[in-house]
Formats: sequence, C-alpha cells, structure tokens
Amino acid sequence: MAIVNFPKEINGVRVVQSTEEVVEALAKGETVCRYEWGDSMTPVLKNGEYANLTPIKDINEVQRGDAVFCKMPEGYYMTHMVWEISRCGHNGRPWFKIGSTGTSIYGWTQDILAIATGTDHYQKFTREYRKMLKGSIWNH
Repeated sequence: MAIVNFPKEINGVRVVQSTEEVVEALAKGETVCRYEWGDSMTPVLKNGEYANLTPIKDINEVQRGDAVFCKMPEGYYMTHMVWEISRCGHNGRPWFKIGSTGTSIYGWTQDILAIATGTDHYQKFTREYRKMLKGSIWNH
C-alpha cells in the first residue's frame, strides 16, 4: 500500500479528478487514474484509493461483477459494480444494473465508459483533501 498526496500520475497513468476531464480522456481512448471515496465498493475499491479507469473497447466484454465507471440515465457519473446484464434492449445495446458491492442498487444504464481497477495507492488525508470533499455527498 502506498500513501500519496495529490500525485500527477500513478504507475505512469495520468491522475484526473474532474468528471469532465475523465470523460474527455476516456473518449480519446486514454486510461486515467482518479481517487474514489466512500465504502460502497469495498473490498474491490477502498475508500480513498486511486483507481485506473480503462476505456471500454467492446461493450460486450463487460461482465457481471466488474467495477465500472458509468453514466446513469439521470446524468451523473459513478464508479460502481455491474450486478446484472440484460441483452434484450430495444436498440440492440445491453443494459447494465449498477450497484455497490453490498446491497445498494442504483439503477440501469447503457453507458459504461471504463473498467475500474484498484491501484493500492491511497490519498493522504489532509486539509486539502477535506476541502475537496466539502459539500460532496460523501462528506459525512
């Protein structure tokens, strides 16, 4: 386990935190790294761990149990787990049921942008870190 303090890259992968920059980089085919917070993905991704987000090349390769970065129909993005896959969509694209590693289910989406994998690098908990989280839904 490595404790880091706002790195610019981890293992040669650029660290990007803003959702807009993440989406833009993934659309260009770039793997990026960003930290994730909250306990809803433990033990796959732990609170404060940086995750590599690798763009999806073939949506049919996404499997049940994968951690993914996705866009929910309500317009927000999240990194969570695929619980189910339905291949009977009216437009020929599969639907993915997204939830935590526990019992929370957030809904269905067709917009999987990346597979998420842990890096075993964790953000050092500092005042700057707390300021970044201030006002977020994760600030308990």
